[in-house]
Amino acid sequence: METVEFQSFVFMFTVYGGIIIGILYDIYRVLKGSRQVDRFITSVWDVLFLAAALIVVLWAIFSSNYGDIRAYVFIGFIVGFFLYDKILSRIAVALFQFIKRNVVFFFKTTNNILILPFRFLFNLLWHPLSKLWQYLTRKRVRISKLKKLPGVVVNDSKRYYNLIIKKNRNRQ
Repeated sequence: METVEFQSFVFMFTVYGGIIIGILYDIYRVLKGSRQVDRFITSVWDVLFLAAALIVVLWAIFSSNYGDIRAYVFIGFIVGFFLYDKILSRIAVALFQFIKRNVVFFFKTTNNILILPFRFLFNLLWHPLSKLWQYLTRKRVRISKLKKLPGVVVNDSKRYYNLIIKKNRNRQ
């Protein structure tokens, strides 16, 4: 028989587990965002959230009462989640959105700083290389016409040779 003290310890531990699940849910909401995404990506995010929540639930249950599942364990998770949702959720979402905006800004700025020399080099070389490419493609057309020239000469020579020989035979 479990003591009331042990049961209250397990209950508080599962309340903390519910709070952690609430935090994970808010992180999930902020990362997923409000924009419409593909169903597959949404499904992947859902599975990741459920896996994280399952890990928290199993950790809380096995850490507090060695995997013994009672009704107050589930009640503790629900109470913890709703306490977090009603008291801290708005503050946490605002904090997570602030962190997300700053992280995205940092990576965009870093990306722009790292890409800037390559962009400058590309813009510097683009005009001369595009002119060179246009020149070479025009020359390539001429070269391809020149490559066809011997075949055209041979075919024309055969045709005119036969015509000339027929005319010479008719004259004789």
